[in-house]
Amino acid sequence: MSVLVVETAPSATPLGLELVDLKLRVLESNVPKGLDTITRAIYETQDIEIGNQDTVAAAIKKYKGTSINLNGLSIQGRNQHLATLVHEQSITTGFISGWKCLVEAAPNMGLHPKVVEHVRIAVDVYERLRKGTKGHAPIDVKMSIGSQAAYDSIYRLGPKSLGGTAWRASEEYMAFLKNPAWSDSGYSTGIPPCVAMGWVGVQMKVTPTQDVQEVVRMQLLGTIDFDLDHLDENKSGFQSGFRSAAMHTRAVGTRLQGAALIGMINYDLQNYIRPIQNRWAAENIGPYNLGPADVSPQDWTAYLIADCAALVPFAYDRDYEISSIGMVIGMILLQCQDLLFDTGCSNRVATVAYVEAAGVAKYGIHAAYAIAGYEAIAKTFVDSLLVSDGASTPHFGYSACMAAGPWGPYGTRYRVWERCVKYIRQLKQSEHPEAKALLKLSSQDMMLRDYDPQNDIGGGEWARAMKSNASDLVSRPTVKYFIPASASELFDTPGVDKSELCEVCVVEFDAIMASKELEEVHAQAGLPSSVLVGTFGRPARLAVGLHRAALWATTSKCCDVCACRVGYWADAAAYGVLSALMHDEPLLGPSLWMLQNYFVGCITFWPVSLPFLLPGFDLIADLSFEDGAMGDRDVVDI
Repeated sequence: MSVLVVETAPSATPLGLELVDLKLRVLESNVPKGLDTITRAIYETQDIEIGNQDTVAAAIKKYKGTSINLNGLSIQGRNQHLATLVHEQSITTGFISGWKCLVEAAPNMGLHPKVVEHVRIAVDVYERLRKGTKGHAPIDVKMSIGSQAAYDSIYRLGPKSLGGTAWRASEEYMAFLKNPAWSDSGYSTGIPPCVAMGWVGVQMKVTPTQDVQEVVRMQLLGTIDFDLDHLDENKSGFQSGFRSAAMHTRAVGTRLQGAALIGMINYDLQNYIRPIQNRWAAENIGPYNLGPADVSPQDWTAYLIADCAALVPFAYDRDYEISSIGMVIGMILLQCQDLLFDTGCSNRVATVAYVEAAGVAKYGIHAAYAIAGYEAIAKTFVDSLLVSDGASTPHFGYSACMAAGPWGPYGTRYRVWERCVKYIRQLKQSEHPEAKALLKLSSQDMMLRDYDPQNDIGGGEWARAMKSNASDLVSRPTVKYFIPASASELFDTPGVDKSELCEVCVVEFDAIMASKELEEVHAQAGLPSSVLVGTFGRPARLAVGLHRAALWATTSKCCDVCACRVGYWADAAAYGVLSALMHDEPLLGPSLWMLQNYFVGCITFWPVSLPFLLPGFDLIADLSFEDGAMGDRDVVDI
């Protein structure tokens, strides 16, 4: 059994230690593993003072009601007082109180108080969020989730995955998993591209090279969000992350110390909310909530930041509050693609459901907000090329936002292309006016009017969005770029077989994929040609090839069965786009790589805007789920 044994002063009474109630402390359930890792590392440190004597004494005064002079204790004794105070607060009043106490007692350790506040709000949202009801009766479109990987029906889909398994056949991608800058050997069978980009790629231009390996170890602890900690082959990786956090807790005055603390509170939050998510899934009452009537827009954005499960690189930010805006935008952009599966596991913190409860989902405000923010942040990287040659270190949240653009559509996890094909075919067949309206809305390349990141600190723009309507939608300001498609490389994607099509469709499909006609992409002006069609244009060439295939499969030139197969193939091969982005990362400066990601994301905005189409369909469709098809929560791999 774990205990904390606290050194007493030579003369306890003058120091008032008995009033602080420092004694043998047994580890209890209210001290989660992350906070326990930090406090035990502090407790065991003998030669480095972790906290500041004045702030530790002030915290003891605040939380214990007694004044204390710590000068009479050794360094280890003072560290023991700090650790035990935090431990006690967690045990008596909850783990959030323990973290809050730590920040107040040792503000020098690099954990921004706003991080703790956002985590506190996220816990509060999860604990009290009331269920809502779907505000829209289904029309004549539908989708059923089954347990098979593929279905030759436009009315059926397989479950959300961890990113498939085809990537294991890719020599290019598997090489990344041997690179400690991209993974940790403790994840013995490897992590899929959607994990590598979602937890590691997002921070590659933020974390200093000398710190990357340690940050990766601690950042990957956030994959508890995908239940990777339940797999035996990942146990060593998780143990490595906790060891790193304990070690860097003692690295006084370094960014790695802050990263250690953030990594642990990140883990504690995900571990705390998992049983809540599992309970919601078992109750099976849907993802709907009461929106702003229950949780303010400001608190909703705070929850989104904290619940990204990848908080560690915020330790390197020069302005956490500005940076966190990018995380909100990226999270909402991704949640636009996830409502179908959020429905299947009754994920009550679904943002599209929040927007529906606010009464503005019919205008696609969730997508309009996310796209406006995506464009605004991309503009900062275009401007950076002019001011500093694009070499300045980006805000972590801004980096995460740009990576979200390609992460969702090309991570295989959300079945974006298969859904695009099946949704559009159904909508075209429908005579219902809402089906026609959704097709029109999804083709207009819109975003929210007058979005300003500076006004979004604390969720100001999100609050405005929740009161918006159709008049607040404006055309995305873009220019046209023309990109060749890499069909031959797509057909050779390792681990992915080319679709077996009927003899009529195969001729049409091969012809369209072999066409030398350039693909038109709409994105903001001023993008460097090197990441579009030049040396670093491979991700875009692959992405437009998949886009071409999927859009062809939505037309009358393709039969229903073959359309399903092309959509499935596009999702299976999509990991190659993420792999190509990863390949170019070390060869590009920060702004260039951010804009390479941005441009690939823009491919999904025109001529069909997937952030409008996918959740729009999910809101009006009759959705059903086979028992067990979604796995535990939504974590399956097929």
